[in-house]
Amino acid sequence: MHLKRFPLPALLAGGALSVIVLPAHAASTQAVYLAPQVTQATQSRAAVHPGDLSQLQLQATDPQGSPLTFSWSATTGTSGTPVSDASSSSLDWTAPQCLVDGPPQVRATVTNGYGLSTEALFDFDFTQSLDVDRQPDFTPSDFDEVSNMVFQPEGPLRLNVYQGALYSERILFPNEQRLSVAFVHESAGASHALGYVFYDDLVARGYVNTQGTPNSSDDTLVDANGNGIADLHEDLYNLAPPSGAQARPYIGAARRCAPRTFISQGVTLTQPELALNATCASAFVRQTLMDARPGMHDPYAVDVVGTTPTETTTPNASAWSDLGLHPRVPNLLEPAHAANNQRGLGHLLFLLADDDDELTTFNQLGVVPDIQPLEDGIPDYDVSRYDANGILRAVNPDPGITPNDRIVDLGVVPAGKELVFFLVTQYESRHDLDQDWVYPCLRKASNGQCTLHLKSPIQVFFSKAKWNLDQDPRGRVPVAQRNIGCAYSDLCNPDLPQMDSCPVLNSTQRLCGWLSADTLTRLQQPAYHNVVLPMVSAGVLPSGNGNMPHLLMQPSPSTPGQWLMGFEDMPGGGDRDFNDVVFLLRGTQEGRVRSRVLSQDDASCRIAQVSFTKRDVLGTGCDATAGVTYAVATDCGLCGAGTCVPNPTPTWHPLSLPPGAAGTTVDVSGTPGQQLCWKAQVAQGASFGCLPAIVTVDVGYVSEPVAP
Repeated sequence: MHLKRFPLPALLAGGALSVIVLPAHAASTQAVYLAPQVTQATQSRAAVHPGDLSQLQLQATDPQGSPLTFSWSATTGTSGTPVSDASSSSLDWTAPQCLVDGPPQVRATVTNGYGLSTEALFDFDFTQSLDVDRQPDFTPSDFDEVSNMVFQPEGPLRLNVYQGALYSERILFPNEQRLSVAFVHESAGASHALGYVFYDDLVARGYVNTQGTPNSSDDTLVDANGNGIADLHEDLYNLAPPSGAQARPYIGAARRCAPRTFISQGVTLTQPELALNATCASAFVRQTLMDARPGMHDPYAVDVVGTTPTETTTPNASAWSDLGLHPRVPNLLEPAHAANNQRGLGHLLFLLADDDDELTTFNQLGVVPDIQPLEDGIPDYDVSRYDANGILRAVNPDPGITPNDRIVDLGVVPAGKELVFFLVTQYESRHDLDQDWVYPCLRKASNGQCTLHLKSPIQVFFSKAKWNLDQDPRGRVPVAQRNIGCAYSDLCNPDLPQMDSCPVLNSTQRLCGWLSADTLTRLQQPAYHNVVLPMVSAGVLPSGNGNMPHLLMQPSPSTPGQWLMGFEDMPGGGDRDFNDVVFLLRGTQEGRVRSRVLSQDDASCRIAQVSFTKRDVLGTGCDATAGVTYAVATDCGLCGAGTCVPNPTPTWHPLSLPPGAAGTTVDVSGTPGQQLCWKAQVAQGASFGCLPAIVTVDVGYVSEPVAP
């Protein structure tokens, strides 16, 4: 206690108090009045750090019994709204972030009805320390961002890895994923290009009717011009007439062929350039073909548009092309580019999936030339010359054909964003039901019979089976079934798999193998993260609308987070081995967290130093690419008009910290600010058993006055 100016002592709890009696400005000469008497003064804490709260209270009486009024003031810090009654008053006071002019002091003044006042001074011991931890225990409310991280019951923040199933009909992830696709195997006479579209982009373009539900399983393809052909298929081949009520915008920058129309069952359409030879000669006929519907293989008259090369057709660079960025990929499935008038929606991952001992593609229709005669699990062209959309790079990061050309990184795909993969094939078109080959069907009657076939060497197969154009002439359930751990043999009869087959694990069933022995061995290498396939059955289910499915999607049992994608490349199913071209889809987890602001805004101060101490664990099986990186910033909030919102682009100070328990102190005075936060990025690396976790984080800081 400092001063006592009147007989009744003031009572103080936890601090230092001075009481001063102030005279009235106008006192009566007829009577003597006494000033108010402070009977009790308390403060919950007298030693404070920046941002600490101290609760102050004052009680007083008036010797004359006149009414009392209370007022408060502070030299620094933030005062709350006083709460007063007839004999007491209380105040919540928050310590400042730094000191500009001397130690903090709060003054309480009590005044009676005669104008006499008494003041009580509350003194504080203010200190700053980097050792004071500002980060509370981890709870969801403590973070402005939590992506792919899960709060464990015991406290740590752990990487949340998706290890669930994927289905070819609906490929999406419940959490954000960094996706990559690795080339595995090719064994076919056709040439192939692999790509994908985002389902949302198709919906936005108007190709899909979502039925107003969030689940895409009940969605249907739109036929806006009512000609019996889905707009998606119509625009793939630019079938719409160039004018009239049923015209649609041309997908591309310029036409290779002057529009050559034809009439099929009273509907005017345009002969597709992807189905026309170099001279754009008319290729529409009505002919007798076998009905492709299951069990109804009778001949009937049907319209057919297009023509096709054969193995002996002389190659011609200008034939069967819609120009565009890649002439033998439908413009709609190219990435948006000036060459397709910015109307492309696709992302092309592999432009050529050849992996053979030749330097050729079918009739030289490949999207890019085959330049390597090796069977080594690497595509026969320089994949890295093109970005993950299929656009030629200005600078090739990995010149030449190298093992790096095996994998294409799709980047980060947001949670819940659905992908639809597609395979574009370049091969002779046939209609031979004895071999389960059919011409794709552009339009069906109400009974499912095709009324317009497409004859073209450029064919597209979607992971969504209902979107495919070719009919399934067998109609069996399942469409195909294979033993994924058994080596493929072309001597095995899938209808009677007794010879050259393998028993299914824990079963008396025998099934033909799926992948070649070389491919099964290749998958067990580190480049594919040691995929081991057991002797279990995998099947392909029917589409439900009579169309042929073309993708067998199988999770890797030994390495969760990877899915094999095996394509059947023959319209109608062909031999239904689903191994003509095989890829490995991999979801790599990357987690992010960003804390909320850990300091109070104070325009007169700036944070000068930050101490950061953390403890993290990487888990088992992590490689050198796994880890957790940290950074801090002092401009994490954008404040104005009494409110603050997160700054989307703060000035981050990276922290160089080794794995495990480590800490550092960083000078941040060069980037003034009083809104402190931290962030961490968590990488899983190449091992699927690696689950990094942030166990604890301690953050301290000291502030200094802003220079005038």
